[in-house]
Amino acid sequence: MITVTPDAGAVRSKEWERLIAHRGGAFSRGGFSLVEVVVAMTISILMGAAIIMSLMASQRFAAKARLLTNARVIVQRNIEAATGVIFTGTSSTPAILALTGDAGVVCDDDGGSGAPVENIQVLRGTNNVLVTGTLRRIVTAEPVVVSGTEVNSSVVVRRITFQIDYDYLSHHYTHSETTLRSADAQ
Repeated sequence: MITVTPDAGAVRSKEWERLIAHRGGAFSRGGFSLVEVVVAMTISILMGAAIIMSLMASQRFAAKARLLTNARVIVQRNIEAATGVIFTGTSSTPAILALTGDAGVVCDDDGGSGAPVENIQVLRGTNNVLVTGTLRRIVTAEPVVVSGTEVNSSVVVRRITFQIDYDYLSHHYTHSETTLRSADAQ
């Protein structure tokens, strides 16, 4: 039997003894196995793909929100124009308040470019993408009701609706706003 005695100057620590005891084993825990590395890479790739997909979806949502905001501006601009014109109710009616019926008429408020379409801008990166829409004006006579009964008087009230329809990313969108307008001298 062979006995090993430590040198007088060397001090064995508990860690040194543990390393010597486990050194003879078949597996060492000093690194990662190939399976662990592959699993970690797979999880990282899946998480990266999910993050990229969510960023792309948020960009599409932001573009749709910008487009809706720009469509609202067009509709609100026309509503303000309809409420701001002089309207006596009897002598002459401005074109923007002329009765159209329930179907309405297509109107062009961007300077008469020839085609009855509205350009709605969507900023995508450094490029402006123009989405075209159709602006419709619907003006109907509104009956005046006092205490539950319709009053046939000289009071003239118009219900004005502006509606814009447009397509973006293979989806159809519509935005409309309605206001009431009475003659100025009533």
